[in-house]
Amino acid sequence: MAASFFLLGSEKKGVSAWAHERFQRRETALAKQIKSRIRKFGPMTFRDFMATALYDSCHGFYAKGPGIGCRDGSFNTNAMFPAFAFAMARAIEQAESTIGEPLRIVEFGGGTGELSANILSFLSSPHEYVCIEPSGGLRRLQGTHGLRSVPFVKDLDAAPTFAFGNEVLDALPVHRVMGDGTGHILEIYVGLNEKEEFIEIPDTSSTPSLSDRLKNEKVVLGRGQVGEVCLELEQFLKGPASMISKGYLVFIDYGDEAASLYSYLHRNGTLRSYRAQNRTVDPFDHIGDQDLTADVDFTALQAASKNFGFWPAGFLQQGRWLQNLGIQEYEQQIPRSSGDVPSEVELLTHPAKLGSSFDVIAFKTSNLPDPPGFSQLS
Repeated sequence: MAASFFLLGSEKKGVSAWAHERFQRRETALAKQIKSRIRKFGPMTFRDFMATALYDSCHGFYAKGPGIGCRDGSFNTNAMFPAFAFAMARAIEQAESTIGEPLRIVEFGGGTGELSANILSFLSSPHEYVCIEPSGGLRRLQGTHGLRSVPFVKDLDAAPTFAFGNEVLDALPVHRVMGDGTGHILEIYVGLNEKEEFIEIPDTSSTPSLSDRLKNEKVVLGRGQVGEVCLELEQFLKGPASMISKGYLVFIDYGDEAASLYSYLHRNGTLRSYRAQNRTVDPFDHIGDQDLTADVDFTALQAASKNFGFWPAGFLQQGRWLQNLGIQEYEQQIPRSSGDVPSEVELLTHPAKLGSSFDVIAFKTSNLPDPPGFSQLS
């Protein structure tokens, strides 16, 4: 079974020359490389397409070390706000107080290093701080802040650790699937049409793990309903498990439980693309020059964590977590520059702003109290 359901306006009869030009995809070097692969081997899973678009060693989005979190006024992310770093520093010091000993800090990703440098500036004492960053370009940027960066988790020994990732899990490659109307799913592949343009092709699944995941979560996609399934979560958790002898693991990200993530509120899935800090509409445009993300399945993440010795501590909206940590004290230390501009604390915690845009999900090793910010869940 094969059909295309992602055809831009340029495919339709009677479209104007203006519309054709307006929606013309920009063909990058990576787009040409992917097309060559499809011509040679046939349609590829969206998971493989996304992995290539983001992590190709030469032309991938992250391999080129983009300016993640830049202050260009068009897109807000936590890393650009010193108030967020202040709250993270409080979380780390509260964790050390709870455990009763110093903790190594490990950040997955790290972007430009601005967030890491700000966290270190708010800590009351020096700490070992390591960024796990596979991108050589981003490691060089982090180095300009005096940070230590390593490409792989295996480069670190096991130690008491506070590890966290800010908008990391949503960049793991995902398979895309759709309901077929009989309670089963088809997988969405990336192929080419007769004009050598990218199209999406539903066909049989590349692996039974996709159906197994949804079945275990009691998810049934309706006819034509699209969803994303990340099978990389288990592999990702092997890293923290190998280097956290005891401590906490915290992720700040877009995400939800499976029942909501695969509901009709997300009938077209949660895949998003961003370029130059602006949201775009086509994952096949500017390939390698735009980011691709999808919401994290917290149900799957929590289930997988138990296989690696982590105990789920629940999840909260970012705003409440930051307030539990005491982010309000930031404004007592750092005076506001203008009463007409919303404060950083307001932007990060207000439900109508970033306070509800992100969720925080946390884990702990055995025999530890709940992580900082989560003891007030009750």
